[in-house]
Amino acid sequence: APMAQEERELQVRALDGRSTAVTLAAAASVRDLKAALRGSFPPAQISNSFHLFLKGAKLRLEAEIGSLAIVKGEFIVLVPFTRKSAQPSPVAMPAEEQSANPPISQEVATGANSAWQDIMNDLSSIPNSTNADDALKDLYSSSTPCSGSYAEDGSAGKSPSTGCSRKRRKLCKENGNGSSDTPGVDGASKQPSMNKKSGFVRSAASSCHDKHPLGPAEMVEHLKNGLGKEGQIVHIEEIPCRRASYSELPRDLSEVMRKALESIGISRLYSHQSEAIQSSISGKHVVVATSTSSGKSLCYNIPVLESLSQDLMSCALYIFPTKALAQDQLRTIVEMKKAFHTDINVSIYDGDTPREDRLWIRDNARLLITNPDMLHVSVLPCHSQFQRILSNLRYIVIDEAHSYKGVFGCHTALILRRLKRICSNIYGCHPTFTFCTATSANPREHVMELAKLDNVGLIQNDGSPCGSKYFLLWNPPLHMKKEGGSQGSSVTRRSSPIVEVSYLFSEMVQHGLRCIAFCKTRKLCELVLSYTREILEVTGKELVDSICVYRAGYIAEDRRKIEADLFEGKLCGVAATNALELGIDVGHIDATLHLGFPGSVASLWQQAGRSGRRAKQSLAIYVAFEGPLDQYFMKSPDKLFGKPIEHCQVDSHNPKVLGQHIACAAYEHPICLQYDENHFGSTLDSIVTTLKDKGFLVNNPSGPFSSTMWNYIGPEKNPSQTVSIRAIEHDKYKVIDKLNNRLLEEIEESKAFFQVYEGAIYMHQGVNYLVEEFDLSSRTAFCRKVDVKYYTKTRDYTDINVLGGDFVCS
Repeated sequence: APMAQEERELQVRALDGRSTAVTLAAAASVRDLKAALRGSFPPAQISNSFHLFLKGAKLRLEAEIGSLAIVKGEFIVLVPFTRKSAQPSPVAMPAEEQSANPPISQEVATGANSAWQDIMNDLSSIPNSTNADDALKDLYSSSTPCSGSYAEDGSAGKSPSTGCSRKRRKLCKENGNGSSDTPGVDGASKQPSMNKKSGFVRSAASSCHDKHPLGPAEMVEHLKNGLGKEGQIVHIEEIPCRRASYSELPRDLSEVMRKALESIGISRLYSHQSEAIQSSISGKHVVVATSTSSGKSLCYNIPVLESLSQDLMSCALYIFPTKALAQDQLRTIVEMKKAFHTDINVSIYDGDTPREDRLWIRDNARLLITNPDMLHVSVLPCHSQFQRILSNLRYIVIDEAHSYKGVFGCHTALILRRLKRICSNIYGCHPTFTFCTATSANPREHVMELAKLDNVGLIQNDGSPCGSKYFLLWNPPLHMKKEGGSQGSSVTRRSSPIVEVSYLFSEMVQHGLRCIAFCKTRKLCELVLSYTREILEVTGKELVDSICVYRAGYIAEDRRKIEADLFEGKLCGVAATNALELGIDVGHIDATLHLGFPGSVASLWQQAGRSGRRAKQSLAIYVAFEGPLDQYFMKSPDKLFGKPIEHCQVDSHNPKVLGQHIACAAYEHPICLQYDENHFGSTLDSIVTTLKDKGFLVNNPSGPFSSTMWNYIGPEKNPSQTVSIRAIEHDKYKVIDKLNNRLLEEIEESKAFFQVYEGAIYMHQGVNYLVEEFDLSSRTAFCRKVDVKYYTKTRDYTDINVLGGDFVCS
């Protein structure tokens, strides 16, 4: 009898996660495999036209099953596609499209090269169409091939039939289509769309090529008749202007201060400024809760400089939540103090301060600008080195107080309690607090809890002028799309909001409106920049370099340069995360774009407030994603514009966080139950007992209050080093450009494995870099610039098999 022919079992997976096993003879072909799938696998039956991919390469129909290099744990991916009906002649690619799409270079990984060539072969096989865009749309509406390898959890060689849970990570090359959160347009409309594979802007001819300057009101009409003519503008909220309310300079200001202010052009103040300055000079704690760009910095700079110029020993401490705000305020104070005859040393003390400068700052600075992080890990644990400043501390200024909420707010509240404790118990100092906040529903209650103050004066009658603002709600249009091949049903999908924002961004830049495009993630910022530059290559090539990205991760020098260029007007616009949401002065901004709801009404208004500074008219456009929250606001604008701003909540009594900071406080100065309960609350005794049982605190056997004094004896040399107040990571990975050994940026460890793995395309200022080496020992990713028309992202999948299912059913 003839020997049984050798057979192979193949695992095939569809893009929706469904999988099947097919057993075929080794001599069978891929054509036979496709026939078997059409007869038994639902995804293949729904979409009769499909390709099979293995490790990113399309399988040839004639290839034998036995020749496929498949090892255990790998699977074949089924990718559906759609073709147009036959026409007499093949499609002719325009010359400009051919030149814009050179073959992928040999520098790119073999798998990517193979996948790209397969797609180009498909493109050449599409019959001629009266609308080339339709043909391209059909091709690119198909999903992108993915690598079919995965790693199983558990012991090597364990069979899936044992019921173990399997988790795998798939690395996919994205061309900008096929998912709701990636750019692309579904349907046959001529709506402009971006395509990263082909590297050109579809329907660019229909885009606006005009560069005539427009004001915000003119831009609204321009958008109605142009980019928004498909009904994207679902609501326009006109916010009226506000006149200024002035007051004379406070009577308690010295003559020197009055002359100094007059020398810089300040002869009168807004009403809220005058009230705040008078209260601060009188020694009262105060919170100024007025709109963005209402001149709040003068509310604390004038009384602080007045005090420091009259008393040559007094000092002040400015606390900002971000380094960018600290740099911005330093520029402002340096300009102001030029008008004074007394030289006041003003210095920033944060993580970017060179170590060789820190000793001089501790010995000479009278106005110290820092952040909660530096207070926590440097100033308070080493407070004796700051004795001169802390013993003469007259003012503590906390700007952007609304940003101190949630976990970060809880930590900051306890850091401020530690600061007040050191000042009063050791140095006998009781400084005056001045808070500023722009967006908060409960400013007075919030800051009282934040700094544990019994009474704070609230100033919220805004006397600053405000220009009118047009606030547009922009909902990407709906288009029909075929799903499941030629026999599939038609569904409606919205155009990509990322592409919509990119076109809006280019419109603003072309027509002379300085703009910030706010995006929720770093990747979205890079994509918006890349797509907008691609549009401007067609509509205004000279403007391509006038836009950039501003986000976390960039090195300090790059951030400072972008801030300076934006302030000086060298940049026409930036795509930014919420790093620019706070009150850094970036000069006049005419328009803000908001890609999706930022998470709170307060954040949305804070971002929108970045435009229209100095009482000029402004524009804000909120572009919706397809998610339910964005669509809810699109359908119910009154819920957005009539909704009150959220309250800021701070839980300074969280026992876990409180225990961490009491250990830090004991390290700084022994805890005294009799006095420190005023700072840390009534639960101090029980938390001290818990820390004693854990071996962190010990009772001090000597001294007048020996029974209530507790010293730190924990395992950490400095406990504050182990307490992260922002829940952020300290371990960073460097991204290095191999060509010039330049540090591009630093990435948190948890993100590095998902963004800069070997073979990944990493985006930096809209430029693509191919990661060639990922060195774990040095925590470094080495990459180099490449010209590719795709980007990469990771997808996590988890399969769960129930153990003992048959037993339970029986």
